[in-house]
Amino acid sequence: MAAALPIALYDLHSGIYIPPVGPARVVATVRQKTISRLKRLFPQLFALSNPGPPNLSLEIILMIAEYFDKCTLKPRSMPLQSNEKEKLLLLLEKDIPFRYYCHRWHGRWSRSTPSRPFYMERLECKKDPDRRFCFPFCGYIPYHHMRLVMNRHFYGPEHGLPLQALSERQNYQTHEYEVECSISQHARIFGDELLVLTVISMTQLRGDLVLLRSHVESFGGSVCQHLTISQRSPVCIPIQFPELAKKGNASGSFPACGPMYGSCTSCLTYYSINITWQGLEKGYSIEVLVYRGLGDCRTPESWYWRTMARWDPSEKSRSAYSPHNPPGSIRDRWDEAGGVAEITDGAWRRASRAAGLG
Repeated sequence: MAAALPIALYDLHSGIYIPPVGPARVVATVRQKTISRLKRLFPQLFALSNPGPPNLSLEIILMIAEYFDKCTLKPRSMPLQSNEKEKLLLLLEKDIPFRYYCHRWHGRWSRSTPSRPFYMERLECKKDPDRRFCFPFCGYIPYHHMRLVMNRHFYGPEHGLPLQALSERQNYQTHEYEVECSISQHARIFGDELLVLTVISMTQLRGDLVLLRSHVESFGGSVCQHLTISQRSPVCIPIQFPELAKKGNASGSFPACGPMYGSCTSCLTYYSINITWQGLEKGYSIEVLVYRGLGDCRTPESWYWRTMARWDPSEKSRSAYSPHNPPGSIRDRWDEAGGVAEITDGAWRRASRAAGLG
């Protein structure tokens, strides 16, 4: 049997006292006081729990035991360092349902997982532009939505949102150019990493090539921070899909192609584009499929998310971070997640070279 150890405990009524206790008593005491603290922080959680003594995970108990080495005889509890606080909150995120860790408010908890549309939420995460990516033609995805989807995948259904929460579809028509547009967004998980597919289709209702090209140039928008459908977006690196680019100043026809593949050199964005002639009635139809690899979404500072959400001229080529992601790899993973095995060829689209930056 282990010998009794004197440890220092602090009580609000009695002050500091040092009772002789055994190692098992140390763990039991810490567990009891930690659970009491959690009950005060999350009363609704314990009110909904099954009757009986709640349990702490072994990871949290070991973290508390590690912290004993820093304990001293002080009348107040010692504050956790930032990295220790983050570690503890991330462990609690795994065990406490309907809550998640917010990276913007480091050391704070969000309220319960969002059930309303993102534009009705009051989460502080929304205020930081680096915590989301928003492309006019390819949708809006906040980081915390993706984290919650992956939390559900890693920790269970009570810890996040279903994969379908990232799916959306919209159909509209531009009256100026009489172009019918359809945009849909889908998500899959493969190898503990999130994949997002955006499907964009454009058809000029009267088969007018000039109006269709004008629509592409005016409303094409970006597919990532480095590649764009239209020539004028993004402003920082105006690299347009070569399949849609004008030849000189002429407004000549789109070259029928399909499908053609390309990959961004800076982020895990991959695309295929299909331009087909549908006869005199409908003219050309353009379909663009944009595949994105977003990693495990554990932190917005990961290379996967950082390069997707903001443009940094000093960012290295993606081959430096992901040598195992050649052109076409994201599409192949998407297909494999859907039960289709296929190897896709594709070409790099070097935005830095086209922009005169290298």
